[in-house]
Amino acid sequence: MNIHIKHIHQKLVEIFWQKEISPKILHEMIVTKSFLENQYADGIKEIRMGYHSLSLKLSLDMSKQDAEELLEEIQNIKLDQTAFSSKTWTLPVCYSKEMGKDLESLSKLHQMEIEEIISRHSTPEYLLYFYGFIPGFMYLGGLDDTLFTPRKSNPDRAIAAGSVAIGGYQTGIYPNESPGGWHVIGNCPLPLFDIHQHPPVMPQVGDKVRFRSVEIIEYEEIKAMVNKGEFNWSHD
Repeated sequence: MNIHIKHIHQKLVEIFWQKEISPKILHEMIVTKSFLENQYADGIKEIRMGYHSLSLKLSLDMSKQDAEELLEEIQNIKLDQTAFSSKTWTLPVCYSKEMGKDLESLSKLHQMEIEEIISRHSTPEYLLYFYGFIPGFMYLGGLDDTLFTPRKSNPDRAIAAGSVAIGGYQTGIYPNESPGGWHVIGNCPLPLFDIHQHPPVMPQVGDKVRFRSVEIIEYEEIKAMVNKGEFNWSHD
């Protein structure tokens, strides 16, 4: 692994990979995170993931020398002997002008019909790299390059819960109403974060996500099932 470690202070250490969105790096990070949780559970309070970093919040003090020794230990992990399984989740999305308030502006920006935007967004299989920004917000890699759209220079004050949006080379779903600068193209009727559920999110880091385009009638039917507690998550 091509990584380096930064000893910020005795209770905080960060491990860095190359600055790129890469399935290979994600694999290495998941394996490293699992190794740390298994070997050093007593000394680590929390591990936070980014696209190319692991941030270790420690319960025990760690010196710079300890950090360097930990780095050497991580670099000796046998990646080819450490596999992980992933699930594929299919999430319904209603792509419409009512639920995707930025569809028309993206159509003009990319000189692309709305139907083409929907097709290009719902076709790929996305990889869940990490959760961040707010609890339950998925950072999904694998967006069609033609849909690359810089984040808004003036973020919206309120984006509706369930909004499916594009930001740069990423796509994601706002689990709750929130300010945000991504471009909204649809809405998912599923509860994406539930503090009372274990785990509070169903798709896990390293899982794959597909979007299935649904009409408003099916969207409302799914929403009604969710409200009645009758919807069951499933994966391939």
